[in-house]
Amino acid sequence: MRNRGLDSTDGRILRLLVENARASFRDLGEAVGLSAQAVTQRMRRMEASGVVRGYTVLLDPELEGTPWHAVVHVNTAIDVDAPTMEEGFASIPAVVEVLDLAGTIDYEVRVKGRTQAELYEAVQLIRLLPGVTSIETRIIMRRVLKR
Repeated sequence: MRNRGLDSTDGRILRLLVENARASFRDLGEAVGLSAQAVTQRMRRMEASGVVRGYTVLLDPELEGTPWHAVVHVNTAIDVDAPTMEEGFASIPAVVEVLDLAGTIDYEVRVKGRTQAELYEAVQLIRLLPGVTSIETRIIMRRVLKR
């Protein structure tokens, strides 16, 4: 973390926030031996430098209205134009995340939809993108852990 200008106390604060993003600066300060004001200053510095890029709420997918989630592993032709492929993924509304991978799979694409039919349509759109040579889709049954 030192290459980002962070010290071990910053690291401890960040780990505590990952565990509980709603922790107060006072509680964080008590846990790391600092005042709430010192934690506030550190957090402002980490936000300004881009180490902390935002805060979010994770909703239950059923409350969110998109209970169907899948992971699609995509392989592409060796000469595929990556920016064009990635624009293709971005053009599909049900695509919520795309990871460029090293290894035997080129991309992992996360899709979600309100119905199984929406998920099916998204997978078909991915299959039709120029340069896609094969896909393998897995429906996500339940989330076991997310940190």
